[in-house]
Amino acid sequence: APIDVVTLAAEVLEVVTEGDQHWASVRFSGTLREGAGSPPAAFDEVWNLSKPVDGKTGWLLAGIQQPA
Repeated sequence: APIDVVTLAAEVLEVVTEGDQHWASVRFSGTLREGAGSPPAAFDEVWNLSKPVDGKTGWLLAGIQQPA
């Protein structure tokens, strides 16, 4: 079943440079609906992204955390 994102908010929590990598943590929260007619459910995740300082690639997903 398709997933519909009903609401979405994003907040940049931190951006740091360590050695040859930039690191960013972005918190995504909101509500989504799994399948037509189902009630919206809340979600809250922190995505950790990395990007080389030299810019040879774009931002890559390094991991996802679900805060307790």
